[in-house]
Amino acid sequence: MDNNKFVIPTYNKIADAYTKQYFNDLTDIPYVDKFLQTLPEGVKLLDIGCGPGTFTKHLKQKGFEVEGVDLSEEMIKIAKEKVPGVSFSLMDMRKLDYPDNSFDGLLVAYSLIHISSEEIPSTLEGFNRILKLNGSIMIIAQGGKPDQIVDEPLKAGEKVFINFFTKERLSDFLKQAGFDIDYQEELPMQDADSLSDKVIYTIAKKG
Repeated sequence: MDNNKFVIPTYNKIADAYTKQYFNDLTDIPYVDKFLQTLPEGVKLLDIGCGPGTFTKHLKQKGFEVEGVDLSEEMIKIAKEKVPGVSFSLMDMRKLDYPDNSFDGLLVAYSLIHISSEEIPSTLEGFNRILKLNGSIMIIAQGGKPDQIVDEPLKAGEKVFINFFTKERLSDFLKQAGFDIDYQEELPMQDADSLSDKVIYTIAKKG
């Protein structure tokens, strides 16, 4: 079963509400900036699961060459309106259509959590493939139980598939895919509408 049927239609329906709630949310920016400090100025980044372009906008403002991909048509449409001058593409993170060694850095914020445990290894191997040697990846994920179908908090009656992590579990997946962990921290989640009470920030390097 493809869990996207519990993700993409839901995100298309909540795109406007999600944008209104999160587009100007700066909670994660200090940690994103920590990631950006691991990279040379102005290099090429990919925002994977970019949603309405929340973080894409910040990366662009920081002077990086950035592209965004998402599998929600409505999110991509909003991102193009909100963040002009950036290339946004409708693309599945499990099958990224880029040549090897295309990017210096990858930001994966609140999006890997919609990939099933079974598909995490091949997805991370795909991330590794498009990342240049010594390139950096940042994953922002929530802490909690894996592989659940739950109620979407932003729209009553809608379901969404989530795959939450522990620090150790996420680290193991990354190491198996050829990454070295540079930084990892778990903190209390500040978003009252989140399905988890913990957020995990992880920065890793392609070995």
